[in-house]
Amino acid sequence: MITPNTNPYLSARAVASEALRDLDFHKHDIASRLNRLIDRTDQRARATDLVYGVIRNLSAIDRVLCTFAKIKDNHTDKKVLALLRIGTYELIYVPQTPEYAIINDAVELAAKVSKKTGGFVNAVLRNIQRAITARSVNLPGHPLPRTLPTDSEHGCLFNADILPWPQAEPAEFLAAALSLPVWLVRRWIAEFGAEQTKSICFACNRHPSVILHPNLLKIDLNGLAQRLGDDGVDVLPAADGTGLRLQQSLNLSQLTAFQEGLFFVQDQAAFDAINLLPIQNNWTVLDLCAAPGTKTAVLAAKMNNTGTLYATDIDKNRLQKVADNCKRLGLTNVNIIEPQHLAQFISQRPHLDAIVADVPCSNTGVLARRVEARWRLEQKAIQSLMKTQGDILRRALSMISPAGVVLYSTCSILADENQNLVRSVVSDYPAAKLKIERLTAPQRQTEAAFDHDGGYAALIQSESC
Repeated sequence: MITPNTNPYLSARAVASEALRDLDFHKHDIASRLNRLIDRTDQRARATDLVYGVIRNLSAIDRVLCTFAKIKDNHTDKKVLALLRIGTYELIYVPQTPEYAIINDAVELAAKVSKKTGGFVNAVLRNIQRAITARSVNLPGHPLPRTLPTDSEHGCLFNADILPWPQAEPAEFLAAALSLPVWLVRRWIAEFGAEQTKSICFACNRHPSVILHPNLLKIDLNGLAQRLGDDGVDVLPAADGTGLRLQQSLNLSQLTAFQEGLFFVQDQAAFDAINLLPIQNNWTVLDLCAAPGTKTAVLAAKMNNTGTLYATDIDKNRLQKVADNCKRLGLTNVNIIEPQHLAQFISQRPHLDAIVADVPCSNTGVLARRVEARWRLEQKAIQSLMKTQGDILRRALSMISPAGVVLYSTCSILADENQNLVRSVVSDYPAAKLKIERLTAPQRQTEAAFDHDGGYAALIQSESC
């Protein structure tokens, strides 16, 4: 007697293939798209890894498909292509999953389209399987053009060259091996040098840690660690004592500690940037680009719920997230200014001790976390971003009160959006002085520190009249 399958959930691969089908990086946000589908599977973590893994390594995966199976994305049905990309990703980047399970499940899903489609997917993935000499080898000691890196120490070895020679074409090699725009890698080499660029590229392809910081209005770090441990959540404290790294995959919003506002989530680079601001109790602060609200919450908590923090953003809908976040954390000193009311607020010329300008940017420091951003990046867009960034910084400098400070920050690591822009704008304001700046490159996990994103922050002082 055959027992019917009563599992109401889809497999992780089925959900991932649906999320990746017809994906247009200029139109779709992958996080929102995946969130709409994720409850259809009981393998949430695996489905998320498949989707983000494919996008993170997309051009390398397509390179393998084209080299060993002559598959081109513009000549292949989008649903079939999604299944092929997922299967290829798993064969290369998830060596702990048996090959037969990867191929059989992909064929089964493809066969729901048609028997012919199932046969086609089987033939393509078998070609990839035969082209792989070893799914995981140590990178030293193997020919680099035949070894596709899966992390900084390991790679998948093929029976033929798939990458440029790194000695002859270092930028082209890193771009092809780690699925990054070649123009961006060239610029990083010019700004950081070849060795640090290699480290940055690998950091852009890491699986980023989730870092929890205590809401010090309610609990300290040790108390938070204890509370999470009591709830069965495994965390590891940072060496500097500022945060906890989540050691497991789970839905944080379902934790009672989250709902009670005991912690917020923020990468260490962003946390360090916002802490450049020497904020004090009873200050009046304006956050010009507040959404989604984490840095607003950090500042409001550092003010110990005193003074006033005005939060605004060009996106009215995302401002609701700021309000929701502050309510969850128990912050009562935050006033939301909707964008249509900002001009009126400015016209009142309020005294402002500090202005925070976390401006829109290219996201080049957070490519591991915002995986699809690498496929939206265009060189010509940087100039447009720089104009917006300059306009926002100029607005902040024109509004700040004498002796006040402006904190300018981005999640980019390109000098044009950071050091070069700040120096250019500040030079036009005789009363403004650049006091501190910090550029942080993305970093992989080390024995001494957690992994983190990259970014830039500058503290600008307005001199007293």
